[in-house]
Amino acid sequence: MNEADRAERLEEPERRRRDRVKDAVARTRALPLPRVAKSDLAAGLTSGIANIPDGMASAVLAGVNPVLGIYTVIVGTPIASLTISTQLMMFNTTSAMTLVAVDGLGSRTGTDRIEALIAVALVAGLVQIALGLLGLGMLTKFVPNSVMVGFLTGIASLVILGQLWDLTGYRDNLGGNKLEKTWRLFANFDQVDVWTTALGLGCLVTLVALSRGRLANFNLLIALALVTLVAWIFAPDSVVLVSSLGDIPRDLPSFDLPKFSLVPTMLLAGIAVGIVGVLQAAGVAQGYPNPDGTETSDSRDFVGQGIANVASSCFHAMAGGGSLSGTALFVSAGARTRIAGVIQAVVVVVLVLAFSDLLGFIPMAGLAALLIYAAALSIRFSAIATIQRTSATSVVTMLATLLATLVIPLQQAVIVGVVFAAVLFVYRASVDVRVSELTIHGERLSFGPPPTQLRPNDVTVLDIQGNLFYAGARTLGRLLPPATGVERPVVVLRIRGQHDLGSTFFKVVGTYAQKIADCEGRLILAGVEPVVLKRLERTGMTATIGADNIFQAGTVLGDSVLAAYAAGHAWLDGEQVMGSANSTLG
Repeated sequence: MNEADRAERLEEPERRRRDRVKDAVARTRALPLPRVAKSDLAAGLTSGIANIPDGMASAVLAGVNPVLGIYTVIVGTPIASLTISTQLMMFNTTSAMTLVAVDGLGSRTGTDRIEALIAVALVAGLVQIALGLLGLGMLTKFVPNSVMVGFLTGIASLVILGQLWDLTGYRDNLGGNKLEKTWRLFANFDQVDVWTTALGLGCLVTLVALSRGRLANFNLLIALALVTLVAWIFAPDSVVLVSSLGDIPRDLPSFDLPKFSLVPTMLLAGIAVGIVGVLQAAGVAQGYPNPDGTETSDSRDFVGQGIANVASSCFHAMAGGGSLSGTALFVSAGARTRIAGVIQAVVVVVLVLAFSDLLGFIPMAGLAALLIYAAALSIRFSAIATIQRTSATSVVTMLATLLATLVIPLQQAVIVGVVFAAVLFVYRASVDVRVSELTIHGERLSFGPPPTQLRPNDVTVLDIQGNLFYAGARTLGRLLPPATGVERPVVVLRIRGQHDLGSTFFKVVGTYAQKIADCEGRLILAGVEPVVLKRLERTGMTATIGADNIFQAGTVLGDSVLAAYAAGHAWLDGEQVMGSANSTLG
């Protein structure tokens, strides 16, 4: 073999490798690339611009460097956009979650406060992932609207009250809650800083003036830009700037694990933040269904938010969740797919790298005005009016939740709200029991109010509706017409559709059957579901009531009631008819 052949053999593997690379590149180019709609590009740009001041404001609300809120948009938002089931939900920092987190931070300052806030994001994310993996998304349906409206109204009120000091430049060292601080502000209004107050009010006016019209989607950015320009040119040193909270770096968030030793201390705050986040997201999912018609899943939304929050905590960012106002802006700007959420994160990255030096010159009064404006918009006056027109119970529930939010720590208020919702659900279930009398017209049935007293020597058919588990069964016992002093009454209880009947119901029915028997009467159960029939047999209630007095639900609606009604009259006439517990009747 000559030198040329040897060289050619050595080059052959390299030539084959280059050919394989060329083929792979050609196949990749031939793949159909995902098309990004222009509407998604526009929505990503609009939302990215608006989310910068929004994220900064939330961080200021937490008392930390504004960059933590911006990092949430950069890291958490695109991850949530790709993992949650609600395609157009905007994941961002929210005032409610931030205030709940702040209550758990206590008096921490500087780096300690930042690390604690990041630990809260980690715990919140883990809690949300756990809730989602356990399939507990359905639990959000048990939180009454009145509780949510009361809680979110309280949160909005706290945001407004908490920003009045930054809006006016008033300061003192007496501490206290937001209500006490607001009282001292108005009592010492002559001590506010004139320039700070003017800038704050001017920013508020600008926000409202631009909220309608072609510039509405950019009113936050324009207002902050104007107030920053005025402060930079004219304002004295008494005006506090964002730079007072720390330098805003011109770089991207870097990977940095949270301080795990803070997790036990921040556990309660993290759980509360996680619960608030999933409840807010559930509200967003209800209001913004997927454009392609696919069903949303609360449990998957829980997991997606949790992953985003855990990731945010690893990149020096604060917790976020489904933002109703952010989603409304996102959709109105033209978002059609979840890709728009990724685009807006890219927009934020570009803007931060290009203009981070200017962010430190924003007056704190401007961000306070932005927070007050957003909080005022979040108060759902129409929902409050609807609750007021619904029932006294709903109004009391809303006001109780609102009061708890204002006067006790927010992480406790969240738990109080959840417990209150559970108690309210049990109460409503216990009173949601209805008893009607069925009148037989041949083979037709008509409904009417129950009698106040059983009729002697006659059959009374009562239809039972509502939740008969535990407290509901006791309510039924109070609603049944009394049998005392009535001769030979026959009562047919129709319980068709009742599957989850427990020992309390059996006790109530057994007691009622005994009272009727004492009057030489008879109690008959009609429409008994198979699962209930088995429980009656296991508990011995079949023997107590009598197998002949149990008529199982059939496939034809009303058959078991008609059979029981006929059996009751036959018994009164001295005949014996067997119930369907022992036969196929009904």
